[in-house]
Amino acid sequence: MKNRGFGSKLFIFVIMIILVFGLTACNQDTENKANDDDHQNTNQETGNNTTEEEFIDQEVYPAEISRNGDQVDITFYTTQNKIEIAKGKFYQGWTFDGTVPGPVLRVKQGDNVSFTLVNKDPHMAHSIDFHAAETPWDKNYIDILPGESYTFDWKANVPGTFMYHCGTPPVIAHIANGMYGTIIVDPVESDKQQVFEPAREFVLVQSEFYAGAHDVDDMINGQPQVVAFNGKANKYQDTPLEAKPGELIRIHVVNAGPNNFSAFHIVGTIFEKVYLNGNPNNVDEGVQTVTIPPGGSYVVELRVPEEGLYPMVTHSFKDAEKGAMGLLKITKDAKDQPLAP
Repeated sequence: MKNRGFGSKLFIFVIMIILVFGLTACNQDTENKANDDDHQNTNQETGNNTTEEEFIDQEVYPAEISRNGDQVDITFYTTQNKIEIAKGKFYQGWTFDGTVPGPVLRVKQGDNVSFTLVNKDPHMAHSIDFHAAETPWDKNYIDILPGESYTFDWKANVPGTFMYHCGTPPVIAHIANGMYGTIIVDPVESDKQQVFEPAREFVLVQSEFYAGAHDVDDMINGQPQVVAFNGKANKYQDTPLEAKPGELIRIHVVNAGPNNFSAFHIVGTIFEKVYLNGNPNNVDEGVQTVTIPPGGSYVVELRVPEEGLYPMVTHSFKDAEKGAMGLLKITKDAKDQPLAP
């Protein structure tokens, strides 16, 4: 009987221990779930995978560009910067000179270009790929490590409007995160080639932004969250591009991608002339929409006779709805604007 009483007490003691540990575990699970919910709500409120304190926003180093005759010297600086890709939506940008897109470059056919890339990004290597250049990839489009620089020379032989971008693997990430821009090689007149007549000019770069700067899987398999002209969704809705009635307008349209085609169209207009890759010899007339692959370009020209607002869109409307739209305002009081406002 004595041993049986001891066994009963031991059984009750073990049950009590199990209950205590069970209640503690339940409380801990509830607390962890609450913390997870708070963290999830915080991420949803920011509308971004990167919280405010996680953004890297380095000092901006403006590009250095100088000309002496037909010699053009260009220096770019690579940095990481916090950029606004839609109203109130921020993103971790990888940049040339702190902007997305990078600076618009303009040279003349026949110019000798000396280009220097200085990598100020302490976290990764970067490089440059000029679609306007004919130069060995393995010699000049090389990865530049943090804190280092590299200079190479090339000649602008072919006229047109071209993309440049970082070519460091994974290339899709470096482009999707903002490392791209436009270089215009103005043509030189000859017996075989005409030059463009004076016009009001603009540069528009279409590009896509995905879930986050390091989410390469989403860049490959997902859909962009934002598609923009010149780095920000709906950028020219409130501040349209402006031109005067009947004035010749020339728009250099580059599609940086990295994935989707652009179908550039301006509602209420017909393009008078369009030039594949911006080459004056590649001309078509009376065009409604131009299709631009990632890494490609078109130059479109038009004259709009009546004052009013004319939407600029990609006619791939899933991307237009994500921000690739803006307005062209035709007014007799049109003000002067930068090449890429």
